[in-house]
Amino acid sequence: MPNSIARTGSRLWLVGSLFFVLFRALPNLSYPIGRDQASFLVIGEGLLRGQRLYRDLWDNKPPGIFAIYASLEKPFGHVMWSLGVFDILWLLAISYCVFRFTAHYLGPSAAAIAVVVNGAWHCSFGYTNAVQPECFVMLLVFAGYFLVTAEGRWQPARDLLAGICLGGAFWLKYNALLFVPFLALFPYVDWRGFDLRPRQLRLLAPWRAWLARVAVLFAGFLMALAVVVGYFHLTGSWAAFKEVQLEVLPRYGMMAPKMIPRFWVIETGRALYWVGGWTWAATGAAFLLAEDGDLSRLLPILATTALGCAVTVSQLRFFPYTFETCFPLFAASWGYLGLKAYEGLKQSTPGSRRRWMTRLLVGGALTVIVVGPVRKEVTAIADRYRDLAWWRRDPRDFFVHYPAIRSTVENLDGQLPVIDSLRRLSRPGDGVFIWGTAPLIYYMTGLRPPTRFVSNIPLISAWGPPEWRDELVRDLKKRPPEFLVVAEDDKIPDIALNSLDSDQYLAQYPELSGFIFTNYSFTADYPHYLLYRRRRPPSKSANAGLKASATIGRRRRHEQPPRPQG
Repeated sequence: MPNSIARTGSRLWLVGSLFFVLFRALPNLSYPIGRDQASFLVIGEGLLRGQRLYRDLWDNKPPGIFAIYASLEKPFGHVMWSLGVFDILWLLAISYCVFRFTAHYLGPSAAAIAVVVNGAWHCSFGYTNAVQPECFVMLLVFAGYFLVTAEGRWQPARDLLAGICLGGAFWLKYNALLFVPFLALFPYVDWRGFDLRPRQLRLLAPWRAWLARVAVLFAGFLMALAVVVGYFHLTGSWAAFKEVQLEVLPRYGMMAPKMIPRFWVIETGRALYWVGGWTWAATGAAFLLAEDGDLSRLLPILATTALGCAVTVSQLRFFPYTFETCFPLFAASWGYLGLKAYEGLKQSTPGSRRRWMTRLLVGGALTVIVVGPVRKEVTAIADRYRDLAWWRRDPRDFFVHYPAIRSTVENLDGQLPVIDSLRRLSRPGDGVFIWGTAPLIYYMTGLRPPTRFVSNIPLISAWGPPEWRDELVRDLKKRPPEFLVVAEDDKIPDIALNSLDSDQYLAQYPELSGFIFTNYSFTADYPHYLLYRRRRPPSKSANAGLKASATIGRRRRHEQPPRPQG
């Protein structure tokens, strides 16, 4: 159990750690809205207008994240800094959960270390990790755990709500179901039995009482499932849900290992990199330290960390944000190490020479492990506050030269001029279609796509059904938008499983390229984006002038998209 140092000043530890998190996260206000988050916002806004998920608005994510973004979209309107506000609020909430969970086993001082480490981790990855589905999964999982472990009346109601929280996490990421032992078993295990010799596994409650509570938990989970499935049936969008989630999504997950060379080597390297070698080593060191009569404090955290890693691993592809299901738990291991280091420095070992040597070794280890990351963190904070000042002076210039873009897919230097042009040229009722992965243009202009495909990823990917490409062309012919944008340099081979950008793919999509060539005229060429406007039928008197100017205009490289093959 927590020592006397850890038991004192719990509120002070909590407030201090949350203050650091707020200080560290404040520059997140300057985050751009990334490709994922822009898709969530566009679809969430469409849901508020009465459109149906998957049937009218396509994405391959489970439905939960779009319901959350539908509620987040309203307070601030179409502004870029809304993402940073949401991320700061989420980070404060998850930090409280990390503190409460870790303090229960290790005490408030170790919990404060865990909060600081997790907050620094999350902010270091930038906008790509902000307000992702995995973030909300952990909030709901922790909420369910606190409901199960709370003492007092209304126990069945708390267990039922915990099951509903698990159901909500499932609808955010289906693999969140792997957290079932965290809610259904871990709160009832008497972890003190692991400090005994031989080690013992026993429950704190009688088997029948435990089974009754778990049954109520699963009843809440089934209620959450039934509500969402019933919604899709009642709204007539079950067929689209089934197609996207039960047919295409599994194909999306299983094709990558077959089509990407050395897939498992690459993903293993990513897992080691995103978590960090020091953290893997720290987790192992924490386990070795706890084996000597201290497993009851650390083992619940390590077991939950294993579940979080299992959730990440089950996704097969390891992007930084997928580790949000285990970062808070790895951070708790750092909290335990910090606590043990402090105890090592303060322990009273007989003999002054031995005590001096012990403190020297522990101090040396702390210097190696802590000083480097602390210096790196101080530098990162200084850089982020300089970025914040730059953003406040000139947001547009800041985003055009955004200093922390991890890839060229966002291409903000081209998206912003396109957004400005569409705002200037468009009229009420105009629409736009973006042949690319730039849903931010939809969101910031308020112009709606004429099709359910707010991104062209499923249309250029090997796992996308060919009939979807026919569907897109039918949608465009039925409701031709006033503007059309073609993206360049937006290739994402890890997801699309090919090395073509959107502009290059048109050569393999004659139906779409022919539609654009026939119905649209080139308007402007921006970095990474080509803007087209719908061609109006010319009058008879203008025919001669158009024929004379056509040859001159098509000398430009981007005057027209590639002609259809054959």
